[in-house]
Amino acid sequence: MRLLVNVPEDMARALNSESRRRILELLRERGPMTLSDLARELGMSKSTVHHHLKELERAGLVRVVREERGVPRPRRYYGLAGRPVTVSGPRLDDAVKYVARALERGRDPRTSILLAISAAYRSVIESLGIDAQEVLYEIGREIGRRLARKGGDEGRLEEYLSPIADDVRVRRDGDRVIVEIEGCRECSDLPYGPACPLEAGIIAGFLSELRGRRYRAREVECCGEGAGRCVFVAEPASDEERPRP
Repeated sequence: MRLLVNVPEDMARALNSESRRRILELLRERGPMTLSDLARELGMSKSTVHHHLKELERAGLVRVVREERGVPRPRRYYGLAGRPVTVSGPRLDDAVKYVARALERGRDPRTSILLAISAAYRSVIESLGIDAQEVLYEIGREIGRRLARKGGDEGRLEEYLSPIADDVRVRRDGDRVIVEIEGCRECSDLPYGPACPLEAGIIAGFLSELRGRRYRAREVECCGEGAGRCVFVAEPASDEERPRP
């Protein structure tokens, strides 16, 4: 199966330039810079850099983040408009190490290979700089709903999450549900976080199906950020988050 990623035409055009990719890389590494700063760093004329900035602005990749009064004109600082892309190359070494450690975490060969396969797909996405958190969360929601339909009660949430952790504890506080995962095999070896949108989605989908109302789950602590555990808080969705009839 071939995975196709659709990129808006204006974004594709903006990225189809070595100079514009260098501008994005500079802004990512150094933060906001002026037109003069960029021209000096790139060894280009201000008019050329200005043209590239306009293309990047049109594509929604760059924006003016700060403006200072000056004579004869204000000084504008350009920065990244969010983080829709990463312009560095694939982090192959990090990906290989992550998969190898996931393989070692399995309790038996069968579990090990499943964890390694999952880690391999995750590392491909992350190493290319693709932000797939929203997609993973929605996939997790569907998994959670389907698990809930298999029968059982909320007590089975620990059972369903146990293959990806050393220990899972679920606490209930009225409408709120707190899930604590010790030794998360999904993110313990990742150098960043929060990194468990799939698990958050599973928790939200599972509770939504069993309780008959839409839940949202967010990760408030993550092993990927150096925490000793992953902690999720699930609460009923606000009116804005509920699907419209």
